[in-house]
Amino acid sequence: MSKDPTVPVGLVEDLRLSISRHPGTTLFSVISSTFGGAAHGTPEEWRRVVRAAAPPGAAATVRTLLAGSYPWAPDSLALTSAVGTGAPLSIAEERDRIAPDTLLGDVRDRFGENLPAAWRKVADRPGEFLTAYRTLARSVWDAFGPLWQRADALLGREVERIGVASVTGALDAVINDLGTPVRYAGGRLRLPHACPQHATGPGQRRFVLVPLASGFGACTYSAEDPGLIWIGYPLPGLGRLAHRSPELHPQAGKDRLALVLGPVRAALLRHARRRPSVSEAAQHAHITISTATYHCDRLARSGLLRRLRHGRETRLCLTDDGAALLDLLT
Repeated sequence: MSKDPTVPVGLVEDLRLSISRHPGTTLFSVISSTFGGAAHGTPEEWRRVVRAAAPPGAAATVRTLLAGSYPWAPDSLALTSAVGTGAPLSIAEERDRIAPDTLLGDVRDRFGENLPAAWRKVADRPGEFLTAYRTLARSVWDAFGPLWQRADALLGREVERIGVASVTGALDAVINDLGTPVRYAGGRLRLPHACPQHATGPGQRRFVLVPLASGFGACTYSAEDPGLIWIGYPLPGLGRLAHRSPELHPQAGKDRLALVLGPVRAALLRHARRRPSVSEAAQHAHITISTATYHCDRLARSGLLRRLRHGRETRLCLTDDGAALLDLLT
């Protein structure tokens, strides 16, 4: 680990900058804020809903890892490995692709053989830890996912804002006004903490901005990839969502999508944003797999849902018409 907290990314006119709407960074921020005590400014109403959804045992597995003022996790565990790739991975795909050997390799790259006590427990039983972590991530996303969906319009406006700043040469001002401790000057980013040795040397890195819908003080970043650095920051306008409703799920009687499709198909269509398997969708809707298959068939015939082959699994995903209906009635 270097003592240098700066990373070269290039002068404003040469910045290789992009913006990511990948939800994994937001999910990990919520987990860190709710169970690790990270000061991300997540509203208490949101954290209450997330805590209620999380299995107690699964939450305990990450609490010690994320404790402290500067919690660290490898990009794979933080569900952010696709941030710089542009790959359209769902949360389920990101979560399920974590391999024990990859996790252990990342941890040893960070700490060497002298692992902190909390990480030694992970290294002793990586498979058991990952099972608990996947369970926690699934439960948290089931609870928090509806708010991410409601943030879609804000995310679209933020993409436009960054694009305008890029064209007009105002990226330096935008970067320094993200609401984080990160600062940009002279072609380098200054981060709150020291960087990996490979990140501080010469060479321009790709730079990805990641708006987070997790809290008003959210800040997370990674310079682990030698060719990339990404910065997570609070999504502008997030207060509109926080003040509109303290709950993450539609109130009974006010769910317009359920009034049109019925509560079961509405739940299945909403859950399809996460590209679940049929069994995952059935579990989410609290119905049998055969019942879920029946309703998914009807949604597919209506042009709202389609099946996507992923390895040996078949995943459900929204069509353009399905996404438009969700946006209209949510």
